[in-house]
Amino acid sequence: MLMRFRIIPFGILFLFFSCSAYAQVSVSLKRAIELSRQNNPFYKAEKQNIDIAQTDVTTAQLKPNPTFGVGLQQLTLPKYYPANTGFFSSANRQVSYSVSKPFQVAGQRKYKMQQAEAGVTLAQTNLSDFERNMLGEAVEQWLTVWYTEKKADIINKARINSDTLVKVSRIRLKDQAITTTEFSRTQIMADQYKLMLVTAQQQLKSESNNLKYLLGSQDSIRIDDSDLQSVKIPEVFDTLMNYAMQNRTDLMICKQTIEKARIEIMLQQALAKPQPEVGVGYSRQNQVPYFDVTVSIPLPVYDRNQGEIAKANITAKQAENTAQATILKIKSEVQIAFNEYTTNKATFEKYHDIYSQSENVLKTVKFSYLRGGTTIVDYLEAERNWFDLQNQYYDAMYNYRKSLVDLLVVSNLITKI
Repeated sequence: MLMRFRIIPFGILFLFFSCSAYAQVSVSLKRAIELSRQNNPFYKAEKQNIDIAQTDVTTAQLKPNPTFGVGLQQLTLPKYYPANTGFFSSANRQVSYSVSKPFQVAGQRKYKMQQAEAGVTLAQTNLSDFERNMLGEAVEQWLTVWYTEKKADIINKARINSDTLVKVSRIRLKDQAITTTEFSRTQIMADQYKLMLVTAQQQLKSESNNLKYLLGSQDSIRIDDSDLQSVKIPEVFDTLMNYAMQNRTDLMICKQTIEKARIEIMLQQALAKPQPEVGVGYSRQNQVPYFDVTVSIPLPVYDRNQGEIAKANITAKQAENTAQATILKIKSEVQIAFNEYTTNKATFEKYHDIYSQSENVLKTVKFSYLRGGTTIVDYLEAERNWFDLQNQYYDAMYNYRKSLVDLLVVSNLITKI
């Protein structure tokens, strides 16, 4: 009795840790998007680009430092010394102190600040575009895991049906109601489903691990696709296209790059202007105090910043060309995605009408076979037809849902879920 009470706590602990090790979390579409935003390691790293760009704003706001100088001139030949003076006498040396500061002209500091602020805006939009692609990858992987789960469920259901048929056929073989060949056909089909199930389960495990990495989850994931059915998109193509043209982040990047290039042109033109340096000084020359003011201006004889100005103009032209190419790309992507979505939706709806019929046909043939009303060949054929239709149905559903996800990504609606 004492041993029994000792075993009970260990049994409870084993059960607890077993449940913890195989904990499953239900992940809906919205939850997958939320976890991806929270835990994706590359997204966290991408966010830091905004902080890096912000440091450029700090740098642009800084003004040039003043320069402090000290000068010393000493008479070296004694024949020039005043009477009754030596080497260390202040009458034989000149000491000067000066402070000078360069001044930014022609809006140089203003354009530097505008360029840095444009860089921050561009970094933020780059993060938004990264997010769009990141969420698209996560949701597509989420959908792949759902699809793999369904394929494994179909195979497992077919395996169960086949195992039941093998048991029934074994009894009928003993009763000589069927031949050995007919029994072998049922056994081969059952073994085939078992091998297919092993492969499907391994694929499901691999796809689930990929999803856990993208979502930063350590628990086993079970897909909850209930909220996917509530996702709505504009059914009118022009509405969808207009939304994409206004909200696609890669096009926003192009527009902001053009603006940044425009500011760069003005900055480089401003930097071509000579930057004066003004200074004040105090000196004692042979015990006589002096005060002086100096102004120095570079003479733009050779360097007028020609190379950087030309580079800025080429960069601006390049940004405009990239924007035009991106517009064509967006139009093509939205058109293709919308066409695939429309086609796959219609195909899925057709399969949906005959999906339930396959279940009823298989039940009818199975019932007839168990009562001796049909042959095992008819039952195996019905089983194969059912299996094929199940796969075709979920293939059509997957294609429909994947085209929906693609449409959400190319229109940037994915970030609004």
